[in-house]
Amino acid sequence: MPDGICWTTSDLGPLMELSHLAAAGFLPTPESGSWLNLDGMTDFYRAMIDGKQQWLRADSRDFGFLRTEARPPAETTTWTAFGVAAQKAAVAAGFANKVAGQLVGAILEMQSNIYEHSKASQTGMLIFRSAPGVFEFVAADRGIGVLESLRSGAAHASLADNGTALQMTLTEGCSRFGDGIGRGMGFRPLFIGLANLRGSLRFRSGDYALTIDGDHPTLVMARLAQKPSLRGFLASIRCAIDTESQRLREASQRISA
Repeated sequence: MPDGICWTTSDLGPLMELSHLAAAGFLPTPESGSWLNLDGMTDFYRAMIDGKQQWLRADSRDFGFLRTEARPPAETTTWTAFGVAAQKAAVAAGFANKVAGQLVGAILEMQSNIYEHSKASQTGMLIFRSAPGVFEFVAADRGIGVLESLRSGAAHASLADNGTALQMTLTEGCSRFGDGIGRGMGFRPLFIGLANLRGSLRFRSGDYALTIDGDHPTLVMARLAQKPSLRGFLASIRCAIDTESQRLREASQRISA
């Protein structure tokens, strides 16, 4: 890292990707030296590297994480509380309650994916963060990655690269158990929740990144690029309220009242 260079974190997804790359030796760790200013994420990052199982920012409750375990928990009280906190944070940021619920549904589907596909669920994390007009969340693990997960099933045993695997993982109905059998629907709630939002989505596994940006994001808008290899799977989603649509809804509500 060149002397004197310092970046400031502004979004959750890039910080988590940097952390993954640092764990692989491609970058110095974010807490070492002065190359990265964690800004408003210092308390979160400290809780994460201290190994806390769960964390919620005490004053504003707009930022939190929960780690997955070696096996799915027998009781779901902790996960329910995490989902409620995330939904409240999204609503406080300005998202409609229904949309906030759909986004939280997508987070919990990603939690299920970590348990079902990573083969290292004890490494997984779900994280959310909100700000006025913005809600972002990350699901990450350091498991086998999407390519090995898909290749573990006979239907995709010959799959050759991580880029194709990422595209297939996001395709409705595609699963290591076979296609068209009702599995592989885990990302459907995500795209439903983003239907009327501006979204920035980034998925990383192995040596590829798949990104989707724009209004009403869908898989048709996806772009693939080869990147330094990242162990496991990382999904980072940042969504923003369409301010014009929000203004029209509020005007309609005032007229109706």
